[in-house]
Parts: sequence; structure tokens; C-alpha cells
Amino acid sequence: MLMRLSTMAALTFPLWVWAVEVRAQQDPASGFPPPSEPPVAAKPFRLEFHSFDNAVSNQFGHWWGGGLQLSYQPSRRWMAAGEVVGQNRPGESEVLFGFRVLRQWSQWLSTDLAISGGGPDDPAAFFPRFRYDVTANLQVPGVPSLILTGGLTRLYFGKPNHGRVGRVGAIYYWRRFVFQGTLNFNNARPGNRKAKSVNGAVQYGQEGRYWMGWTVGGGREAWQTLALTPQDVEFTSYSSSLFLRKWLATSYGIVFSYGYSVKRAAYRIHGLEMKFFLDF
Repeated sequence: MLMRLSTMAALTFPLWVWAVEVRAQQDPASGFPPPSEPPVAAKPFRLEFHSFDNAVSNQFGHWWGGGLQLSYQPSRRWMAAGEVVGQNRPGESEVLFGFRVLRQWSQWLSTDLAISGGGPDDPAAFFPRFRYDVTANLQVPGVPSLILTGGLTRLYFGKPNHGRVGRVGAIYYWRRFVFQGTLNFNNARPGNRKAKSVNGAVQYGQEGRYWMGWTVGGGREAWQTLALTPQDVEFTSYSSSLFLRKWLATSYGIVFSYGYSVKRAAYRIHGLEMKFFLDF
């Protein structure tokens, strides 16, 4: 049995991104405000419905499902959100959950805390039983368009498998563009297998009108097999996604995204996701 802990799987909170494996690189189109100075929405609640459809090679089959997300932002100081996602694969269905709190402590500092889980109690599971993400965002004094980020992710699968991801990065705002880059330091256990990965994103638009963007990532995946004679496994992964978020009116809109991921010598994934969001 293999430990399927992907180093590319734990880069950010999994339920707020396009759901190829309900885990991918950070999606700047999540709809959450920038951590530097979040605008106050005209209406504090946002409800999102989404569905996704993915094809996975090497006989992993057809993955599909959908979910519901509700967020609440009463002021510039904080925002909370929760989500439930159902996913189906050949011979298996599961429900995943998540909760997130974004807090603006000062003009310079904000934090982002997320917990998620719902995967089976199986060391070879694709999704963790429990996961938490802690991120801090520091706006550079004197350079309001630059934000430095850092954080930690912990994932817990069925015993004995678990993993840790430390990350550092930056976000830069220029006119209507947002640029983001993150370097990830991954550690999969048992075996203490270490690897690095990187992801970046660029988006263009304006809140309340539209956002469009491109996300790319790549790096090494490493873990140790669970067998009578454990073996170290390592290969390279690449991924990319495109998205468009469009407001159709002041209080509602749609999102389309397409993602493609290659795990060399393992499998390929490509899929579509569609969302409808409503502010009230």
C-alpha cells in the first residue's frame, strides 16, 4: 500500500480551490478580499454553489461532485466562511468539510486560520482525515502594495501517515493586477521524506466586476511506501489552472475554471468547475 501524501496537495486550504482533488495551488479568485486592506462588501453574506467534473488517467476514473459555501464579512476586521463538498469516484463517495477565519489585527498584520477534513481512516487516502492551515500576512511598511506571507500546514491521514508543509511567499498589487508566489517545504512521514515545490499566480480585474487569472505550480513529490520492505518514492508534478469570475449583477455572478495536473509516472488530471455566487 502506498502513502499517497502529495507534496503538492497541501499548499493551501483545499476546499476553496477548484476541486481536481479538492486540493491544489492557491486560487486568487476565491473571492476573499486582499489581506492588506479588505473592502467591506455591500452585503455581508456570500453563498456559493459549485459543481466539478474531472477525468483522471491510469484507471483512476471519473471524479465529480459539488458543494456549498457560505461566508460572512461584517466589517473590515474579520471574515468567516464554511463549506461542505461531496465527491464521487469509482467505488467511493465522501463528504469533506471546512471552516476558515480571516482576521485583520492592524493595518500591517492579518492572519488566516482554516481547518478541514472528512477523508477516510486510511493511510492510502487521497484526502486527509483532518488538516489545519495557519497563515500570517505582513504588509511591508512604506510599500503598501507588497505583502509578505508565511504559514504552516499539517495533514493527518490514517495512521501512521501524516505530513507538514511550511511556506513563505509574497503578494504584490499593481494597478488591477495581483501577483503571488509561494515556496513550499514539504515533509511526509513516516520516512521523513522532504521535498520542495513552488506555485505562482497572476490575476487581473476589479471586485464587483470581474477577475481572471492563471495559476501554475511544480515541484517534487516524495513519500515512503507502506510494505514489509518500505521504499522511498519520488517524482515530479506540474499543475496549472485558468479561471474567470464574472459579476452578472451587483449581488450575483458566475465562475468558470479549468485545471490540468501531471504527476509524472503516476497519473494526469484535468477538469472543469462552475460556480454561482449570491451576495445578500
